[in-house]
Amino acid sequence: MLRHFDGVVLELARRGHEVRIASSPNRHDVAPPAELTAHERISFVSAPAGRSDAWAERITQMRAFRDYLRYFDRRFNHAPKLRDRAIRKFTAQITDQERRHQVAFCARCDGRLVDGDIAQVVKQGLSKRGWKNLAAVLALMEDTIPSDPAIERFLRSEQPDVLVVTPLIRMASTQPEFVKSARALGIPSVFPVFSWDNLSSKGLVHVQPDAVLVWNDRQRSEAVSMHAVPPERITVTGAPRFDAFFTMRPQQSRADFCRAYGFDASRPIVTYLGSSDFVSSQEREFVPRWVDELRREPALASSNLLVRPHPREWKEWKAFAPPPGVGLSRPQDMNGDQTLYDTVHHSAAVVGLNTSAELEAGIVGRPVFTILAPDFAEGQEGSVHFDYLVKEQGGFVEVAADFETHRRQLARAVAGDFDADAIRRFVGAFLRPHGVDRPVAPIMADAIEAMVPVASIESASPAS
Repeated sequence: MLRHFDGVVLELARRGHEVRIASSPNRHDVAPPAELTAHERISFVSAPAGRSDAWAERITQMRAFRDYLRYFDRRFNHAPKLRDRAIRKFTAQITDQERRHQVAFCARCDGRLVDGDIAQVVKQGLSKRGWKNLAAVLALMEDTIPSDPAIERFLRSEQPDVLVVTPLIRMASTQPEFVKSARALGIPSVFPVFSWDNLSSKGLVHVQPDAVLVWNDRQRSEAVSMHAVPPERITVTGAPRFDAFFTMRPQQSRADFCRAYGFDASRPIVTYLGSSDFVSSQEREFVPRWVDELRREPALASSNLLVRPHPREWKEWKAFAPPPGVGLSRPQDMNGDQTLYDTVHHSAAVVGLNTSAELEAGIVGRPVFTILAPDFAEGQEGSVHFDYLVKEQGGFVEVAADFETHRRQLARAVAGDFDADAIRRFVGAFLRPHGVDRPVAPIMADAIEAMVPVASIESASPAS
């Protein structure tokens, strides 16, 4: 997750602070940006991977159970995919990774029950009051479990003035231990929310940090209603991960860009941005149909179509043979890099099922469209955060229930018929609520500094 906060880390270092990046050893992480590794005020250290006492496994299992129970809430009634993922995480934890699914058979009809079916029976059997009481019992247990001695020793050795922890709410995470130990030692802790969907699609905030930094007012509401974060601990900063993307400009001319894909530069480009496997495991089979459907629309029949898979799913696309007029773009980075910027910049419109790259498209000012595909319903309407971007819910992404509507929407867009001001307003409110032209990294750095004792700030010498 560090790559999405590199601007914040650099800003803190520029202000004269010493920044230590701590992560558990033997992780196969993305290499940190060179700007961080080369900075004299930024260093790296190995942190304990988890607890060292008798609670080590049991507390993780308890948290996995709490993460599972949160999906009994009615707001997740139409999000079975999220609930099923929580079930799998809980099952793996409680069975020591022996099982990934819960399976049972009905005593009356011998029907097979799997994962969500069992969850529905449990939910109905406990009743709303029952599962909420159970969740409250587990929350009280969390409060009574002491902090871990080994993590306390680590924090004492580091002597931080403030502890910043992210992503914190990954299911069955050990990161709450660091917040718990920081609290025991009187060290202020800060949780910057990593992504647009994290508060509504991952685990709970099991141990409350002293400050929670969110992107926008919607996330502020989620932090309060879904995670019981006290409102006074929440600061709206915006999303620092997009700062670099806001400053990018095209590095390729349209002619050069089209030449690289064999496109006719006089024709508009429609780009399909791929989603993660969790959203759409069959996207590789869907795209050829999407191409065929677009070719049925006269205004799109000769347009250039570019497919850019999700960075994590590139291997699935290596064998894809694009038909004439269709290009395949390989992502070069997990972040929104220059290749993504050039792709979106030269596109007349962008299409995606449910991906954060739609936000980058909005930053560039391009209209974004999606189609409700039955095979991907659970990854679209079945994820709470999908609604955040759609136009009917105050977002900017236009949704089509069928290909006929989708083709009509795209035809208007490539002709220039879309509301650019509405896109800009949404991007400002969702990603940069303090001003669309104001970088977020300094704002988040201010919020982190606000948690540091005054004496520590005064002793930090400004970076030259």
